[in-house]
Amino acid sequence: MRLNWFYGFVFICFLLMLYVSARFFKGSGEANIGIAVAKDYKINVGRAALVKSIAVVPGMQVKAGDLLMELTSPELEMEVAKQTSRLQALKSERSEKTKLASSEIAYIKAQKKIELETIDSDIKKLEAEISLNESLSRGLNENRSANETPAHVKLNSLKQQRENHLQALTIRVKEIEQVTESDLLLLDNQIKLLEQELSMNTQELAQLTRHASAPGVVTTIYARVGEQVNAFASLMEVNPLRPTSAIIYVTGRKPLPAIGKEVLVKAYDQPRQVAGKIIGYGSVVELPEILQKATAVKAFGQEIFVELLGDNALANGEKVLVK
Repeated sequence: MRLNWFYGFVFICFLLMLYVSARFFKGSGEANIGIAVAKDYKINVGRAALVKSIAVVPGMQVKAGDLLMELTSPELEMEVAKQTSRLQALKSERSEKTKLASSEIAYIKAQKKIELETIDSDIKKLEAEISLNESLSRGLNENRSANETPAHVKLNSLKQQRENHLQALTIRVKEIEQVTESDLLLLDNQIKLLEQELSMNTQELAQLTRHASAPGVVTTIYARVGEQVNAFASLMEVNPLRPTSAIIYVTGRKPLPAIGKEVLVKAYDQPRQVAGKIIGYGSVVELPEILQKATAVKAFGQEIFVELLGDNALANGEKVLVK
């Protein structure tokens, strides 16, 4: 009877172990247990800047994208103004060169047109004269080569002059177009390079203004309006409403995940999850009390730090599984 009772007790313990395993390690597989953490993050600036305005106060709740602080750089503003003015001057110069080349070509063509019209008029007169002389010659039965008369010689000379004028016009127009094209190409390269520099400086100037990266509450503001702050100086601190990272603990002889590896962070007992990325290793420490209860034994584990990517519905201090 006692033996049956002992076997019954062992069987009940076995069932209890199965329940604990299913309850606390269900679906974990190669997953590691950890805690979601919401830590204050500091807002700073990448270069020396001037604080123009502050849009928040301590204790104010902000959403992702909300304006926190407007900053500027007098040096960068001056550089942007110089580049903008220079760019306008180059574009104006390009436009003037194009107009000047068109006007010069039009003027040359107009001058040549007058010369050609004079030559064409002389050619018509000579052709009329030659036609009349040929009629008279046929009436007198004179047999004379058409190219032997002075009129024919002069006519051929005028036609050659006309052809020379046309060739000279074509050559001159091509020269102007080539010189203009070369000048415009140089200006275009200068404009393109200056536009790139202006775009970079304008973007850098716009990026000085700080916005909230995630929902949270402003806890501390270090800067004041009108203050000149140094590069990488802390401007304010924001306490995020949702966790921004997780600390997981690798126990036993499990291999450590590689830094940079993308993982899935899941709520321990809720259908909530978010993508994450391994960003570093910590020390071998005793698991927090909340995890000690989950494992039912005192345990130690290697700290692994995980950055949570994007919005999530996790709670600060919530138990998570990371795969």
